[in-house]
Amino acid sequence: MSTPVPTSTPGRWAGLTPEHHDQLLHLLVDALGLAAAGAANDDARRVLDGLAAVSPGAVAVPWTDLRLGAPQAATALSTLIHAWDFDDTHDEAVVHTAAVVVPAALAALATAPAPGERVLDGLATGVQLLSRLARLTGPRHGVIRTAGLGALAAAATAATVWGLDEAATGDAIGLCLGAALAPSTRQAVVDGSVAKRLQPGLAAAHGLTAASLARAGVAGPAGWLGGTFGVLPGSDLTLSGLLGGPAELDAVALKPYPACRYTHAALAAAEQLHARRPGMDTVRRIIAHLPAGSAYELVARPWQDRGAPLVDVQFSLPWQLAALWVTGRYDLGTLRRDLGRADVAAAAALVEVRQDLPESAVMSGARVELETTDGVHDVAEAAMPGAGAARPDRDAVDRKLLGCLEVAAVPDARAAADRLWQLAADLPGLDAAGAAAAVTDRTGPA
Repeated sequence: MSTPVPTSTPGRWAGLTPEHHDQLLHLLVDALGLAAAGAANDDARRVLDGLAAVSPGAVAVPWTDLRLGAPQAATALSTLIHAWDFDDTHDEAVVHTAAVVVPAALAALATAPAPGERVLDGLATGVQLLSRLARLTGPRHGVIRTAGLGALAAAATAATVWGLDEAATGDAIGLCLGAALAPSTRQAVVDGSVAKRLQPGLAAAHGLTAASLARAGVAGPAGWLGGTFGVLPGSDLTLSGLLGGPAELDAVALKPYPACRYTHAALAAAEQLHARRPGMDTVRRIIAHLPAGSAYELVARPWQDRGAPLVDVQFSLPWQLAALWVTGRYDLGTLRRDLGRADVAAAAALVEVRQDLPESAVMSGARVELETTDGVHDVAEAAMPGAGAARPDRDAVDRKLLGCLEVAAVPDARAAADRLWQLAADLPGLDAAGAAAAVTDRTGPA
């Protein structure tokens, strides 16, 4: 067996600041709460049924009574986390980190128990690697980078949880090279396909399998990173170099809305307007101003129900703004109660989206204007919520967590939330048996 990765490696748990410790633990708690809500999602349940039919096993899937093979358990948990498009987003790299690294870490833990600190090492490693690689590769036409690079991050996460050294971790990542970028098409978003929710989970499964192969001594291509056909051809970066430097956690935002991240600034601005002008009966027109560029095109289209209502509304700013004025809010409850409402669809026709703000390489703010039939013209602007100075504190994460647990109908949501926070507090000090047992005990079936 390979030598365990030193916990002092840059970018890992022991090398992070107390603030980054909190951010990583909040990310974990947020992901597990979202997984609970995902268990109440019809599309996610169908995915779990399909996985259960082909891969019974020993690894428990949180909030369900399923036990699957480890790769499929990772796919299942990822699908639950990503089910409502409410999971974190790195605003510069444009990736969802928790949907990849949390399932990989917990499946690795269930397969070969490890101390809690090494589980956190794995989470920190996966977030750092996925975010850094996605930033360095940049956008690729038609590619969703969460899925395209997720297998590499999942492999690094699992390898770290299992204590593999840097060479073996590199083998694990290299064995994923065939999964990088190519199979992660954005066509799933264009078509409104639920496959979008499944892509990170398939990446997590691939990465976990690759890490297991590396753990058994199977070598991957040494040039996975800078080789002629590597992820960054010609680069002289190393794995240690990727994992070093500033913590990417700083740019990972916890979403305040269950929607594509590109709609968030406009939703935040719209909430300011709605607080001042809440009635729909006098609305003549709502104009949302978004940055130019292809990244925002999918959310800027006029509202159209293309037969996949949940995915359609999560990628439609017009529908989301209409729902805010018609129902008084846009949140997880909106997606549970209000899909298919004719009055929301009618109001969406009053929303015009203009991509007339400067194009930006990263996600940026938005402006929303409200015009009423009695001649009022009001405007609000907002930056991207959820990160930087607008990062949610523990109380805000807790409110979101409670909402997720209530949607999942978890008995005594307050007590269940407290158990997750206690898991986060205890995990750094738990031994291998304690870490595995704590995760299973505190995320049992609803």
